[in-house]
Amino acid sequence: MAKEFNYDPAKFTPLTGYWCLPHGQINDYDRHVLTDLYLPLLGTRAYSIYLLLWEKVPNKELVSERQSHADLMSLLDIDLKTFYNERIKAEALGLIRTYEKRDDIGDYCVYQLFEPLMPHEFFNDDLMSIFLYEQIGEKNYHKLVTKYSQSSDILTDSKEVSKDFLEVFQLSNDDLINTPSEVKSAQNEFVDVDKQPQPKIEDTDNSQLDWELISDRIEQLFKISNENLLENQELIISLHAFYGINETAIINVIGQTADIVNNKIDPVRLKKTVQDRFEKNANISIKNSTPQSNNSENNQQNNVVTHFNRADDLLLQQAKNLAPADFLAAEKKKSGGFTGTVESRALRDMAMKTYLSPAVLNIMVDYILQNSPTLTLPLMETMANDWQQNNVNTPEQALQRLHDFRTKPRNPKRRYNNKGPRRVEQGTDWSKVKASPVSGDAQKKQQELQERLRKMRNKDN
Repeated sequence: MAKEFNYDPAKFTPLTGYWCLPHGQINDYDRHVLTDLYLPLLGTRAYSIYLLLWEKVPNKELVSERQSHADLMSLLDIDLKTFYNERIKAEALGLIRTYEKRDDIGDYCVYQLFEPLMPHEFFNDDLMSIFLYEQIGEKNYHKLVTKYSQSSDILTDSKEVSKDFLEVFQLSNDDLINTPSEVKSAQNEFVDVDKQPQPKIEDTDNSQLDWELISDRIEQLFKISNENLLENQELIISLHAFYGINETAIINVIGQTADIVNNKIDPVRLKKTVQDRFEKNANISIKNSTPQSNNSENNQQNNVVTHFNRADDLLLQQAKNLAPADFLAAEKKKSGGFTGTVESRALRDMAMKTYLSPAVLNIMVDYILQNSPTLTLPLMETMANDWQQNNVNTPEQALQRLHDFRTKPRNPKRRYNNKGPRRVEQGTDWSKVKASPVSGDAQKKQQELQERLRKMRNKDN
């Protein structure tokens, strides 16, 4: 599920203009690829916005004659907030780049439109292919792989007889030696376009993996070459970033999924196995862990005021020794529940954030599951933001932060949830309230007032 973002209403309104700048051209084949590979990731609204912007690429119009976003929203029948949050999905998938600009007329957005990746580029992009696999499932994923994979085996033992350009066409020798000035001028117009980098989703740079260990072990155990490992390096880094698996787990899962005939890594089976390991290990046995002898030294280095009881110490040990996926499954097993797909993905999304270590993330999971049967991404993001702003980097600091919130919250509004006791003002039981006795002076004044009222009534009569 994509996150929601808030836009700046001072900069982005229905009256804000827009201008479309194409990077290349989109053809019918691109539209087929867009429908098969990108539509499950974009959703119908973002998909419609992207195609509509291609239709709005100007022909002869001037920037001063640009239209406003109100025109787009009217055609799409959506509001501005929906348009913004759907548009950024296309940005995240590398289909649109957005730039803000201002001139004498006012503010406007420049939408630079990019063609979809070619199928082989898409499937070789680990983040894109993993995301697609999660969205459509194994069966449909394999259908698309079969549809777009092309084999060149038919060319084996064949002999090429194709002709070269100059064998077929004749050009002036002078033009070949000295390129005409008009041709050079035209080529210069396209230099900047060719040099522009194609948008791509960058991998999160998590902790460094010991590639030498991985390479040595898989070559010894499974006869997989270092060259084949390097070919799949980006995939392994992505899986490490997504699921927090270490070198030993990577070596084991590569061995389980490798192509034993050709002694090569099988990327498709590798992705599937790691995904299954993350989402379907609710019956995991909690690992036995021994107390760390250097806990006190670590706490002193981290400047954490530790007043933890035995239960806290056991939680810290388990948080340090389990990956987030294993920790979640272990917690669910203790409570008698199961690991759901939505909360697994929410945990994976949070694990992608570099400022949260696996141990800190585990402390967060434990706290949330004490107050809710499942994990929710909004609550995880709220806690993560609070911890980042308060420099929470270790599980001890995270646990101390939670203790501080329980015992002495600085701001009642900054609670992680609204399930705590609420202060209710005590109502007054008026049936138990007795009238105060009237003093002598007050009683005399009251009698005088009643006498005056009696005389006025008699006079009227």
